Parts: sequence; C-alpha cells; structure tokens
Amino acid sequence: MKKVIRLKSEARESSTWRGHTMKRFEQLTPTTHESTCKVCGAYVQVDTKPLPNGIDISGNAVALGCPIN
Repeated sequence: MKKVIRLKSEARESSTWRGHTMKRFEQLTPTTHESTCKVCGAYVQVDTKPLPNGIDISGNAVALGCPIN
C-alpha cells in the first residue's frame, strides 16, 4: 500500500472516531494533502515527507471532537 493512501486512511479513521464527517482529501503540495470536516470546518493534514522533526498526520480534527455532532 502506498504511504499516502495509508496516511489518508489513518487520518480519516481518527477524525471519524472523534465525530467528524470529513470531505475528500485535496492535494496542497506534492507531498501534503488536507481534508476538512463538513460540519465544523476542522482539518486534518497528511505529509508523506515531513521534516526530520515534523509529523505525518496533524490537525485539529484528529485532536479534538466535533463540537456540533
């Protein structure tokens, strides 16, 4: 499985577990993709080549629950 597909799947699963209804991922740069919650606007971002001190999955959708759901 390609790394970007695995990261998107993990990010969507984590966001959904926190009550978010996520849109499709959009490519921001060649290595970064982002999705936002349809309800509250929270986002999740995946990076296939993060900096040495960076992280591959980030955003408030994977950290906080959806306040509306």
